[in-house]
Amino acid sequence: MSLESRDDRGVPELTARVVRASFPKGTLAVRVREALGPMFDDESFAEAFSVRGRPAVSPGALALVSVLQYAEGLTDRQAADQVRARMDWKFLLGLELEDPGFDFSVLSDFRARLIEHGLEEKILDLVLKRISGLGLLRSGGRQRTDSTHVLAAVRTLNRMEFVGETLRAALEVLAAAAPQWLTGLVTAEWVRRYGARIDSYRFPKGDNVRTEWAEQVGRDGFTILEAVYACEAPAWLRQVPAVQVLRRAWVEQYHRDGEEVRWREGKDLPPARRRLSSPYDPDARYGVKRGSGWCGYKTQTPTTQ
Repeated sequence: MSLESRDDRGVPELTARVVRASFPKGTLAVRVREALGPMFDDESFAEAFSVRGRPAVSPGALALVSVLQYAEGLTDRQAADQVRARMDWKFLLGLELEDPGFDFSVLSDFRARLIEHGLEEKILDLVLKRISGLGLLRSGGRQRTDSTHVLAAVRTLNRMEFVGETLRAALEVLAAAAPQWLTGLVTAEWVRRYGARIDSYRFPKGDNVRTEWAEQVGRDGFTILEAVYACEAPAWLRQVPAVQVLRRAWVEQYHRDGEEVRWREGKDLPPARRRLSSPYDPDARYGVKRGSGWCGYKTQTPTTQ
């Protein structure tokens, strides 16, 4: 890892020269850097990182990568690949062209640290402070926040990961329990689609393409369920917990009309308190209390007299 804690000393000369020659009209990343300069410094996130041990990946850089990741609708793996491959991202981050970037798992660790230390709004606060200081955001006016859209976009991506991982988990269990039975159903395309954990899957860009992906997962899942509940299938397959989770999840996440399988819209989903949130923990639910939301449980804390 080379994105170690550091002070941003500006865009390296070679990076700036090559990027400006390659993108004479600029890109989003180039325009952000030129308009706003360095946006996040490591000290702003110091309390979330230990002062002992080897230097961490620059938290200021990770914050900026997280903003770009949301702007372009990327997974952690895709965002890490962009840092390695795209010159305009290196320009924004102030990196040398040969900088190899970092492992994608660092991004999830960064988010976990922000939550653990109560810094969830830190990035937004720093952005607002920066653009206000440059006179780009004035008080007294009306600003559109689109907060509902942001939450909806995040939940859509999580649903895709959920259905994909639910089907993958069922396939893994069936492959171990009834390998010969499953062989007749699985194709090479299925191996490519479900061979790795879905949280590291390179989701396609664009709402329409992602919907097509989710509906393909739905069709594959119904193929498995039809085979499991067929008269000639071993009856014990229906009692496999992963299959039962798959069946319930598909009822909650998909509409089916004959051969047509459609991804449910948010308004058609069951309430969060009743809907599955994890294929590995059927009892977990999404809950909200005093404005805080989480996927897990609510427990009653006993009071002492």
